[in-house]
Amino acid sequence: MSNEPRNRSGAPPLPKPYEFVPFAPRVERRAPVGHHRYAHMNGVLHARIIARSPVHVASGLLEQTRDQRYPLIKAHFRVSGTPVIPGTSLKGCIRSIVEAISPSSVSVTRTRQLPRELRASDKPESLDVSQRVFGALGYQGQVRFSDAVLTGGQTEILGTPQLFRPRPEAPIYLDERGRLKGRKFYMHGKLAPGDLPLEVCPIGSAFTFRMDFENLTPGELGLLLIALGLGDPRLYPKLGGGKPACLGTIEVVEPRIEIAEPTKQWYTDFDTPVTQAGDIPALLQAARDEQLVLDDQVRRLAGILRWPRDDRQCPNRSY
Repeated sequence: MSNEPRNRSGAPPLPKPYEFVPFAPRVERRAPVGHHRYAHMNGVLHARIIARSPVHVASGLLEQTRDQRYPLIKAHFRVSGTPVIPGTSLKGCIRSIVEAISPSSVSVTRTRQLPRELRASDKPESLDVSQRVFGALGYQGQVRFSDAVLTGGQTEILGTPQLFRPRPEAPIYLDERGRLKGRKFYMHGKLAPGDLPLEVCPIGSAFTFRMDFENLTPGELGLLLIALGLGDPRLYPKLGGGKPACLGTIEVVEPRIEIAEPTKQWYTDFDTPVTQAGDIPALLQAARDEQLVLDDQVRRLAGILRWPRDDRQCPNRSY
């Protein structure tokens, strides 16, 4: 008989809702271009986010409601009373994807078993592409994400399973040789019901955001576009809380890039510079031309983050 815990119905638990993307076979490091001169592309990306499953980013607050079933809920993050996806949450989500699909190190990890060659550099003159773009100890990044502001729909209350923190030393993270399998990403699927009440932005909620960038090569900007889910194969990122319960699926749509041509007047002129539209297909190709994309990792991640996933049910138990 299996020793696995069973749910309330007595049936065996559903499998864990995540898979692994292998680590990069190589990590490419070099000095960043810096912020003291305009050498590459500068501008802004405007886009919308559509919630493809309910989205919850916790504010850390509990709020009272008039709902008799859920008189106290975990509130969604707000700015001036409006629900938003914080820019830090969006940036962290996209950075994790960039690290997984490019020759980058692992910037955040709780495990002690990460090979030395995959550890993030602490030398500002020797950074991988993710560190150059997003920043590292002693070096400010070259992209800034605004908060994604809810523009369509209202929040709702959703009951989800109680979740616990990850256990980075658990055997499931290791292969048969005792080495880490790779980076963990949660899959999409049918929502898991539970008794933990969350305030969520429901399916179909629309958000707007912008990403400002400076001194990015065409390939670096293209790499960001792929991580945002705008490449081929398409990715559907997950963010916020409740990812194991199939919350947090988003789709980035209607991207619009404005690229400013640097001139000598930039250093003395306070007026908004003239911009031109960015060629998204050309930027996506540039990411591969600059060898910033690991195709095997992209295909693996696209299989994990594919949507819709009506063929699988997220585990409806606490774990």
